[in-house]
Amino acid sequence: MTTRRASLLVTALVSRVMADGDLTVEAPGYPVRSGEYTTSHVYIDEVREESVDLTFYFDPPGGGAVHEVEVFTNLNRRDLARMDKNNDGVPDGIVAVNGNTISSSAADADPVTGHYYAGFTMTYDAGEDRYELTIPANRTGAYRVTTRYRTSAGGAWIWYGLRDHCVVVSPSSSRKINLYEVNVFNIEADGDGMDDRSTLEDLHNAPGAPHNANNRWDLDYLTGLGCNWLWFQPIHPNGIDGREPVAGYGNGGPLYEPGSPYAVKNFFEVNELMTKNYSAGNSVAANRALAMTAWQNFVSAADAKEVGIMLDAPFNHTSFDVEFAQQGVDLFQPDGSIWQPTDEIRNREARLFSREGNYGNRASSADTIAPGPDRFDFGKWNDVKDVFFGRYDALVEFNSAPENTSHTSEGDWFDTSDSDWTSIDFTQGGEGRNVTHRVWDYFAEYALHWLEQTRAVNRNSTATDGDAAARYLIDDAGIDGLRCDFGQGLPPRAWEYIINVARGRKWNFVMMAESLDGGAVTYRSARHFDILNENIVFPLQSATNKYSYRDIFESRRSAYGQSLVLMNTTSHDEENYADPWEALVRTSVACTNDGLPMVFPGQELGVSRITGYQHYETNFGKEIAHFKRWNSMMPIWNDTDFGNDQLYPVYSGMLSARRESPALRSSLRWFLDGNGNNDQIHAVAKYEEAGVSPAYQDVVIAFANLDRDNDQSDRFKIPSGLGGLLGIADRRTYNVKNIAAYSRPPTVVGRDELWLWGSGISGEDLVVSGFDVFLKKVPLSVGAWDSAPFEAQYLKLYDVTPPPSPIPLTGDYQLGAEVVFTWVPNSGPDDHIASFQVMVSDGDGAVVSIGEVSDNSNQYSLAGVPGTNYEATVTAVSVAGVASTSPETSSSVILLAFEGDEDGDGRSNGDEDIAGTDPLDRASAFQVTSVMVFDGDSEVTFSSVTGRYYHLEVSDDLGVTDAWTLVAGNYQAVGNSATLTHQGGGEGDERFYRVKVTKSPLP
Repeated sequence: MTTRRASLLVTALVSRVMADGDLTVEAPGYPVRSGEYTTSHVYIDEVREESVDLTFYFDPPGGGAVHEVEVFTNLNRRDLARMDKNNDGVPDGIVAVNGNTISSSAADADPVTGHYYAGFTMTYDAGEDRYELTIPANRTGAYRVTTRYRTSAGGAWIWYGLRDHCVVVSPSSSRKINLYEVNVFNIEADGDGMDDRSTLEDLHNAPGAPHNANNRWDLDYLTGLGCNWLWFQPIHPNGIDGREPVAGYGNGGPLYEPGSPYAVKNFFEVNELMTKNYSAGNSVAANRALAMTAWQNFVSAADAKEVGIMLDAPFNHTSFDVEFAQQGVDLFQPDGSIWQPTDEIRNREARLFSREGNYGNRASSADTIAPGPDRFDFGKWNDVKDVFFGRYDALVEFNSAPENTSHTSEGDWFDTSDSDWTSIDFTQGGEGRNVTHRVWDYFAEYALHWLEQTRAVNRNSTATDGDAAARYLIDDAGIDGLRCDFGQGLPPRAWEYIINVARGRKWNFVMMAESLDGGAVTYRSARHFDILNENIVFPLQSATNKYSYRDIFESRRSAYGQSLVLMNTTSHDEENYADPWEALVRTSVACTNDGLPMVFPGQELGVSRITGYQHYETNFGKEIAHFKRWNSMMPIWNDTDFGNDQLYPVYSGMLSARRESPALRSSLRWFLDGNGNNDQIHAVAKYEEAGVSPAYQDVVIAFANLDRDNDQSDRFKIPSGLGGLLGIADRRTYNVKNIAAYSRPPTVVGRDELWLWGSGISGEDLVVSGFDVFLKKVPLSVGAWDSAPFEAQYLKLYDVTPPPSPIPLTGDYQLGAEVVFTWVPNSGPDDHIASFQVMVSDGDGAVVSIGEVSDNSNQYSLAGVPGTNYEATVTAVSVAGVASTSPETSSSVILLAFEGDEDGDGRSNGDEDIAGTDPLDRASAFQVTSVMVFDGDSEVTFSSVTGRYYHLEVSDDLGVTDAWTLVAGNYQAVGNSATLTHQGGGEGDERFYRVKVTKSPLP
């Protein structure tokens, strides 16, 4: 099949005029580049209302007049994927509305009620002679962008005729995944029979779980390993018809039990054998209900442990005897028919499948259904049938050149004119329906169903749900993602629809595509998926030195941009290493990259190519742990090799460090070379944000020994260009801790808290002289593990420059029963103060209180004894835990009782405090100094204190019968003497005056 290079959006339009023009795109993490078949991956958190700006530039072709230019896109509009604006009975995310009928009006562009795709007007930039528009990506989803223009008002739109730019807006949490693959039946099985199988209850030690008495694996085991997500091999009932016989196809005999989980019999049920409560005496429906309850209980337990759940499902193919489930009945049952959820699809609606002989057509009956997959380069999977999604670039329709290589196509053309896509196949609700349209909706229901089954509030949270913590409780609940088996085998637009429908219900739902062919094929998957489960496992196997690993990561960055890559060293259909430490070595490198490290079950215990599981299968020449028959990990659980026992703590150190380190997860990196250019040391500097001090961001300089049999060492300098990116300053002092340090409690503990550079190294010396790195080989004895373990060195960089002491602020006295000390921080731009340590002593030098202030209030209080002198020493402590070297001590302060008269001047300490006079100085007093009459006015002069408020009152008889009356008030003094005037007060025989003082104005 020849790749069609037209825009997928434009090809969906009924009538169009096309021209190329020049569309370019600017996005974080990418250079400004062409918009033709390029992709931008960005990451946001919707609860935090994060957004990422994407700027589009367009230069229309030719020199003719341009009336207006628009970006035409569904960016941020995932919630409208199921909108049917043209009332054709099909969601607009499946069959697009004619773009020529969609405008940039407020109604069409409304994010709640508008079109799934809409136009957005671009602004002309005269200086650059081009049109531009910035759109903040603020909703996760899989989106497309093209442009169009017209030369007159109301004229025909002229469309950018090249292929669309795609935008993948992924949840920020997808960068935080440390994945562990699990098979429910095998992980805790204690034998190779059905009665020995492990169950969902075993995975979280539910009451009565079969293996509670000999628990080996549970959620605490997982999180202790440093993993925080579980990838489940399919949990659904397995098909029977077509199941592989133990002796092989064509040989008859018994079938494998329980069969391949990738031959799914019902996508909307849990395999009834996965619960401890299964009973052969129950009906299938009863057992499935019990299994669903067991699954829901497990997901709730995983939510409580903050463990993400990724389901695995093969939408491209199903078992021979796959059932509709209620979702299928609702979507495919014609008017006048009565179907059951357990009806087999092949017997009711065979057009859901591809036709044998040509995968570009639909089957017409059960006996014309094609086996999966639509490829001929490696044979067929004899236990599954291929699902038909329409005709598209990557579909291999038949086994003749060049069509039989179509799976390698980079294109995303979809045949919207094919009769299988346009035909009316049945009537439902009085309206004509197309089977293939319904196939897209059938699989879009998958995520919605499993979200509904595993969360109480099945929607995205909103601001009305409370604070961030309350919203995350809603958004994080339930299953969390989907690994799409043979994800490259569906048309891109189908995945975009499925993804956006899921994200409309859970914005942080993560999608991973199995896309093993690499190159253009995997890039096609990268245009809509968050994570790529591609073929990195193979180059990792052959990597021998630092250059090999760099090439692996750089080639993927070049191919897939900011997309995340699953960095697995094996999986359920790839064999393990002969030496389990070789898998760990590769994980030690993977944990320093911005993809997802993955652990295969038992890899942390020492499983190897043919050792660890009870049964292995030769699959395409590879020895893999058998997952089609009852199997167990008892050989490795029972292994007593001390060396293998150390795999878990070493994995734990690396994976836990990556889980907690934003820098290790970041895409910002700089590969390092030592002075000796030792190619057996992988070295990379990772940082959160360029140019920010390590006191304010996470910076990790990571090292891994690529040779498990030999010690390795070298001396490393920070390149001058890197120093600025890491925020290193010449005159600051730095030190490191190994956040991946080996630990084996209770014998070996606390190594992750050790400073490794003595008293520290200046920023200048890091660039000029550098530092030494020593990496040990895998020890062969207990003593060597205790003293010199094999471990990754993920060196977290700390600014350990002692911060300056704060400046204490105190007076000579304080009133009441509490002493309050305050201070002014004296830190510079690189001093990140975490807390202040305060030590208070009395007049005799005895320490009466020690405390720490970390709330940035810059004050410390304690209950005191009136008449006692106190002083405080305040020490600043940085986020690195480094304290000021010369802490400042406050002057002495005495605590006074309000009612006391410390200076014996007849005025209480409380009154003097109000007046602003010194209660320790008898000469400091508030008093009237003169009363004078001028021109019939009385002028009263008194001692004052700047800032205090004064009020003049008058009475004819000292307030005995004639109340005191305010004649001048709320005067705020400036200076040590003030005068208030009673106008007309000098007339008459006799008057008395008094002056009141307050700290604040009176009402």
